[in-house]
Amino acid sequence: MSELRNPWQLLYRVYRYVQPVLEREFAAWYTRAEAIPNSELRKQALASMDSKKFHCQGGCVYATQVIEQVETIVPLIVAYQTISDYLDNLCDRSTSLDPVDFRQLHVSMQDALTPGAPLRNYYQYREDQDDGGFLAGLVQTCQHYAAQLPSYEKIQPQVLLFSQLYSDLQVYKHIDPALREGELLAWWDQYKMQHGDLQWQEFAAVTGSTIGIFALFCLATQEDLEQEVIDEVCKAYFPWLCGLHILLDYLIDLEEDRLGGDLNFVSYYESEQVATERLQYFIKQAKASVRRLPNPAFHRMIADGLVAFYLADRKVNRTQPRSYSIAKKLLKQAKGLPAILFYVNSLLVRR
Repeated sequence: MSELRNPWQLLYRVYRYVQPVLEREFAAWYTRAEAIPNSELRKQALASMDSKKFHCQGGCVYATQVIEQVETIVPLIVAYQTISDYLDNLCDRSTSLDPVDFRQLHVSMQDALTPGAPLRNYYQYREDQDDGGFLAGLVQTCQHYAAQLPSYEKIQPQVLLFSQLYSDLQVYKHIDPALREGELLAWWDQYKMQHGDLQWQEFAAVTGSTIGIFALFCLATQEDLEQEVIDEVCKAYFPWLCGLHILLDYLIDLEEDRLGGDLNFVSYYESEQVATERLQYFIKQAKASVRRLPNPAFHRMIADGLVAFYLADRKVNRTQPRSYSIAKKLLKQAKGLPAILFYVNSLLVRR
């Protein structure tokens, strides 16, 4: 892994090496999505790619650490994130509230991380079935590129754990609204002893991020990867960087979710002050936890970049006083050249 020392270097590598591969891969999957025979599955696949491409763009930033492996890491991240976004749409905006269906769909995410695993009928419990091989193709692409990573076997147990927790969250948060909070709290009961410094909604938010998996993908490009390094990356990302990622995502959707009656983890804080303090705490812990990682400057830029990227969203404005007030305070904490540069770049990307 090559060291990144400043945001100018990171952005240069993004646009010089990463972005061309990302655009090629994303365009190819978009073409596959357009050819999906079933109209509902096609609609949800295209909608997810139209509205969530920035998830792939953000995830592929990790490939700037390993530009010599960009033709492996970028296709892997794009395919895995595309599965994530597609399934999120199928659970959130499509025709089912069945947790058994949601669970079966998300088995594809664990199969994608298991080279050699046989394909299954991931649509087994829903009426819409024929995607023309779209989801199976994504799964096989992930399997193919994961198998090329020299130390993949060393990180596989951890990425599978993160993937399973992600899938659990997607099942519980998309079921009948009258049941989802109770299911999430019962799920939290299994983990609260391990994560006593988190609130239940923060743990749920942590599990909703894929960036810990992407950080581990890049680690696995090293042939002599040590378990101690894997453990330190996992501790930094789960909970702090992953939690910061998803809590910021929920922050910018706070007013939209309130009006739509949708689940929003930031709304569970008892006041604006508490929400601000907890998000500031996540920023502080994220920056502190990366000091022990390989290439700490890169991971510190990830923390700054997350704050800048999400708070540059057009939904953060004066018409939404609660999220706008919190956002202003968070941007002050993520100060310095990296945050400013990433904020300006994020304005361009998002708008």
